[in-house]
Amino acid sequence: MIKLAIKCNLQKLNGLSFHRLFVPFSKISDSIEFKCDVFPDLDLLSDEQLKEYHAVVYQREIDTSGGSLEKIKRYHKLGLKVIFDIDDIWLLPQTHYLYRAYRQYNIPDQTIEILKNVDLIITTTKHLATKIKKYNKKVHVIPNCLDAEDEQWQSNKTKSDYIRFGYIAGIFHKVDVSIMQMPILKAYRNYLNAQFVLGGYNDNEDYKYYESVLSANNFNINKYKRINALHVHEYGKAYNETDISLIPLQNNTFSECKSEIKLLEAAMHGNPAIVSDVLPYNIFPKETAIFLNNHDINGWYKAIRELSRNEELRKEKAEALKKYVDKNYNIEKWTQIRKDILASVLV
Repeated sequence: MIKLAIKCNLQKLNGLSFHRLFVPFSKISDSIEFKCDVFPDLDLLSDEQLKEYHAVVYQREIDTSGGSLEKIKRYHKLGLKVIFDIDDIWLLPQTHYLYRAYRQYNIPDQTIEILKNVDLIITTTKHLATKIKKYNKKVHVIPNCLDAEDEQWQSNKTKSDYIRFGYIAGIFHKVDVSIMQMPILKAYRNYLNAQFVLGGYNDNEDYKYYESVLSANNFNINKYKRINALHVHEYGKAYNETDISLIPLQNNTFSECKSEIKLLEAAMHGNPAIVSDVLPYNIFPKETAIFLNNHDINGWYKAIRELSRNEELRKEKAEALKKYVDKNYNIEKWTQIRKDILASVLV
């Protein structure tokens, strides 16, 4: 049996650790070949405790204070492999909320040193893998996958008199949401049979801005709906209040290395999607969504108008997306691939 010690604080589980650690390693733990133990801090384990494991698993960072290499050396001295999961590039745009902190603590250089010294890297997309391979060839792509057995990904739509366009996302996406500002305002002004739904709301400046865009500054309170933030084990249920997914994303080096998870979420709930024609989304076939230039205000508005009126088009796009996601992002298939990769390194 392969035993893994995974650094993950289950009391502070967020979307990142949920999708990259909790779900996938829970799946492989269901098999007899693997045993996964989770610890909020691996530094608290003694040498004797660590020797019980074949490898440690970290996500995105090991020690932001600069001690990552010393920790890697300790694990190697004890005979353990170090597995590193990374889902974002380490080069942040100046608009990112962590930009100053990354510069202050020299996170980019620290991350590169980690990449050079770990035994196995798992990442989300081929595009990000190409960036990583400059520093370490031992990288494998395992995309985010959603578990159809998880209740939050089982569609149970509520009824509405409107066609509901949903934007469901976390914090720090103001520049992405700004793409939709004029198209949504135009939709309100033209009195479409559309309602705009904001999922994940928290009382902070970012979500207040999202709300100003999705509601067109309270243009018509009946055509806007707020859904407060849900726990990470339940946030997918917000899609039950939507019919169509809005997925805007700015085009920059950081964004193009993100995962395509928003299209997976839309697919699981049978939503067609209007999406920015940028990486990582435009690796999907064109028939799976409506892909638009971020600067094409009229194009975004026309897509909203057309989908609000055309039931057949909604069905066509939703089915094409679901078919593609079911084939290429099946969690059971990727769980077996993950097990095979781990075994190849650790056995």
